[in-house]
Amino acid sequence: MQLKYGRADLSTCGSLENGVIQLYNRVCSRANAEYDILLDEGDVDSLLRGDSAGYTPSIVQLAEQQAQDFVRDLFGTLREYQFDLRTGTVLFMGGGAILLRKQIEQSGRVGAALFLDEINANAKGYEYLAKLMRSGGETV
Repeated sequence: MQLKYGRADLSTCGSLENGVIQLYNRVCSRANAEYDILLDEGDVDSLLRGDSAGYTPSIVQLAEQQAQDFVRDLFGTLREYQFDLRTGTVLFMGGGAILLRKQIEQSGRVGAALFLDEINANAKGYEYLAKLMRSGGETV
């Protein structure tokens, strides 16, 4: 969603099917196919948070590369929807933003980034949007 002059522009509001569950699936699938190791979401979280104890360097590299690719693909999709992340300020929030902050910051595809480190931020945003839409677009 874009904010224009401090107000939500509901015409730009949308949701993509690019959640981190897809990243988890990519990492787990590749680790199984290439290294015959079974990872779960908790393993991927640990790897991306920098807790690599007990994992081989190749698994660490795999997770980091898949995360970079995931962020690149996500930003490419946003660009296709005519969002230029290099202008203005981009607010990243929720669990995926917390998990992928390093990759987002290192991507070179975002001008000014703000991170809201609250795991439930997206759910709260959807709740606010629902109230806003029920009220006819007036700020609630």
